[in-house]
Amino acid sequence: MSPTRPSPIKILLLLAASAMLAGGVFLSAQEDGDPESGEATPTDVFVDRVDVNLVNVEVYVTDGKGNRVHGLKKDDFEILEDGGPVAITNFYAVADGEPLVKPPPKPEAKIDDDDSLLPEVPSIERLRGQPQVPENQQLHVVIYFDNLFLKPFSRNRVVRQVRNFLHTHITPGDRVMLVTFERWTHVRHPFTDDMSAIAEALYDVETLSGFAEQADGERRQVLHDIEGAREAYEALSRVDLYAESLYHDVTLTIDNLKEMVSSLAGLPGRKAILHVSDGIPMTPAEDLYYMLDFRFTNDTFGALRSRRFSVQNKFRELTARANANRVTFYTLEAAGLRSHSSLSAEYGGSRGIDGVVSGSRLDADIVRASSHQESLQMMALETGGLATFNTNNIAGAFDKMASDFRSYYSLGYSPAHSGDGRYHDIKVRVKGRKDLKVRHRSGYRDKTPEHQLSEVTMAALLYGVESNPMDIKLEFATGRKDEDGKYLMPIEVSIPIGGATLIPQADVYYGKLLVSVAVIDEDGRMSPVQQTRVPLQIPSNDIEIARGQNFIYEAQLLMRRGDQRVAVGVRDELAAQASYIRRAVRVGT
Repeated sequence: MSPTRPSPIKILLLLAASAMLAGGVFLSAQEDGDPESGEATPTDVFVDRVDVNLVNVEVYVTDGKGNRVHGLKKDDFEILEDGGPVAITNFYAVADGEPLVKPPPKPEAKIDDDDSLLPEVPSIERLRGQPQVPENQQLHVVIYFDNLFLKPFSRNRVVRQVRNFLHTHITPGDRVMLVTFERWTHVRHPFTDDMSAIAEALYDVETLSGFAEQADGERRQVLHDIEGAREAYEALSRVDLYAESLYHDVTLTIDNLKEMVSSLAGLPGRKAILHVSDGIPMTPAEDLYYMLDFRFTNDTFGALRSRRFSVQNKFRELTARANANRVTFYTLEAAGLRSHSSLSAEYGGSRGIDGVVSGSRLDADIVRASSHQESLQMMALETGGLATFNTNNIAGAFDKMASDFRSYYSLGYSPAHSGDGRYHDIKVRVKGRKDLKVRHRSGYRDKTPEHQLSEVTMAALLYGVESNPMDIKLEFATGRKDEDGKYLMPIEVSIPIGGATLIPQADVYYGKLLVSVAVIDEDGRMSPVQQTRVPLQIPSNDIEIARGQNFIYEAQLLMRRGDQRVAVGVRDELAAQASYIRRAVRVGT
């Protein structure tokens, strides 16, 4: 090894900037372990690694009348993890937007000036001045209109209230992103602290289609078919077909919400999703199977058959992922006070061919409403948020959500375990005050270091979040076009050796790095986050000179022509410290 510059470990990393292509292939000059498996390699350093893992829990306390309770201290609270008490090490309280103890000002945030290359890819507009809250308490809000389960009229009624909410309740330092879902996710405006930009983007949202009207029409037709059917099997096949289609739409919605929650994982601070819909069925077509049992008694076993389409476990998976990523759901049923279709003049006096009064539709409507609201309740309750349904007081719902943002307690503790990958239940109580209601997320997942680095790398890629205590640098060389018309783009990640933790063993100093790389193109197509472990070995005779040099991680990225962004995360595994940065590059021009 040269005394002036350590020989770099050269690793070939092939990445396609598209979710449609395969992920990465690693070729290493040294044998690496699998970051996910944790298997040892010949160069592993057997040193105890101490990761200080802090779990933050936002807690909302109200009295019997629903009024916020202020003035509680750290010693007033008790936290139970998996049923056992843990010591509260961090305490932060906010009352009506005012923190009890204001932190010292921080230096100006770093701005990613390369964003102009990729105007259509989501990124955070970084603040020039830091808000007067700690970074781990900063607020990110996603306004999410689920047009797959929304009628345009009810949605646009909420849009008007959202504009008022942005004007009256979002404060300097908060960041908001606007998203719609129409069988795929559209970021209508990326995270920003400019509320006028979000308000302007909301005008476009008002022009979008809503698919709930079409779904209601299909349901009415199936109800008509049930009442007109002469044989049970005839009606049953019709309901099964409708249920399968609706189940597909619900599953698609949940899966996209999971992706949204996952994308927020690496963002620091508090994260909230305001989910606006007309409700999502917990058991698709449950009301129609109820009608089958009513119409053909003991012939269809509809209630039993409907359980095949229950998505309760999928919603549990969604809320568990939200809790793991410190995301709180605030769900709003935009339809307001429900007026059941069965009470309309169209159905009020009609009868089926066997004399069955269509008033039985009222019971089916009630079953349907309950199913649609159960999902909204679960999303909010399990993540510590609030659910609003069956009310026209939309402004009141926004007031309650804003109250959560401005009046809360944040309790932090360090669990005995670190990075075990398991989900842990949380229970918070106010000592000796059974009259108070305490609301908070129901648990969290203790993520592995590999998982955490992957998340912050993705946050850098999507939202421009950067943290670089290790002072890493990313540079690009000229790409080479391959036979398929794509480009092999060489990159170099420079890592100052002087800032890395190195452990002497015999006549060699060892270090351990974990490197993550991800790419997104101008159309929003992303590669998976690829990780590899990079062991450092420096002879003891060269250590003093090496401390003034950089370790060079080399890779080649397989990329399409056009504007791209590359995010790199580097973790010093012995120091439990990570850096993550993002840079833009124009390929093939």
